[in-house]
Amino acid sequence: MPATLAFGFHESNRGEYLAQYFLSALGVSAPVIRQEDIGVDFFCSLAREENKKLTFHSPYMVQQGAADAKEFIYGGYTDKGKWRGEGVEWLFSQELPLFACITDREKARFRLYSTSAMWLVCYQFGTMTQIELCPDEHHDPLKESRGDRIGKEGHGDGFEYRVPLGNPVVDLDIFQLTKDNRQQAIQALTIAINVEQTNLTFRRLGVYVASWFNEVKPNDPASLAVRGGSVFWNGECGKNVPPQIDSLKNIAVTLALNLHEQGDADKLAHLAPVFRLFDKHAIPPWIMEKLPRIVMDNIA
Repeated sequence: MPATLAFGFHESNRGEYLAQYFLSALGVSAPVIRQEDIGVDFFCSLAREENKKLTFHSPYMVQQGAADAKEFIYGGYTDKGKWRGEGVEWLFSQELPLFACITDREKARFRLYSTSAMWLVCYQFGTMTQIELCPDEHHDPLKESRGDRIGKEGHGDGFEYRVPLGNPVVDLDIFQLTKDNRQQAIQALTIAINVEQTNLTFRRLGVYVASWFNEVKPNDPASLAVRGGSVFWNGECGKNVPPQIDSLKNIAVTLALNLHEQGDADKLAHLAPVFRLFDKHAIPPWIMEKLPRIVMDNIA
C-alpha cells in the first residue's frame, strides 16, 4: 500500500544500517540488496592503513540480527511440514568465513561472533535436521549441542542442534569507535577470519579438523590465541578416505619436490613410503618425471 511500511520491517532496516556503520569502520562493507538476499547481509573486508593509504584484506560475510529478536536458524520445517534441508546445506557450503552479527539500536551497540564451532557439530553428527547458531552461549559443542528429535530420519538425522558461539570477537558501541579501539577490533577479527579460513580449507580437502574459540575476550587479539579444536574420523569402511588420500597426494608430491631440491635426504626417505598409498595414474606424467627415484620406487 502506498505511503505505508510495516513497523517491524522498518526497524529491521535500521538494524542493518547500524551494522553497516560499524562494519565500514573496520574496513569495507557491501550490503546485499534485498532482491539478492539469500542468507548473507554483508560482504566485507578488513582495512589496513599503510603510508596514509588503506589496503584491504581478509574477506568475510556477515548475517545480521537484532538484539533479543533474531534467531540464526537453518533447516527445520515449514508450517506445512516441509523440511528446509537446503538451509543446512547452504550453511556448510560457504567459501568465505561467516560471522553472526547482533545490533542493539537502543544502545547503539554492535557485536560480531565467530561461527567456527559449527564445524565441530557438523563433523560429529553429520547432516542435521535443524541447527541454530547461539550467540553468548558457552556449552560444550560436542556434548551438549544436540536437542530434541523434531523430525524423521531422511530429513537429516531428525534432531535439532544449538551451537554455542561464545563471546563476540568484536563488541563496540558508538562511543568506542576511536582509532585505537578499531585497530584492536580489526586485529582480533583478522585472527578469527584466518582461523575460519583454515577450517574452510580443511573442509575443501576433505580433512575433518576444526578449530574454534572458547575463551574470547571481545576486541582482544591475545585472547584468540586460546582455541579449542578436534579431529574427526569414521568407522565405515572407505568413508571419507578417497578425498583425503587425494589431498595427501598433492601435499606429499609438493613436499617431496621441496625436500629433494633442498637436499634433505633423511626427511625424503621418511616421506617416500607414503607414496605407496597413491595410484601412479593419479599423478600426471609431467609431475612423475620430476619426482626423485626413492619416491618413484614406492608408487604402485
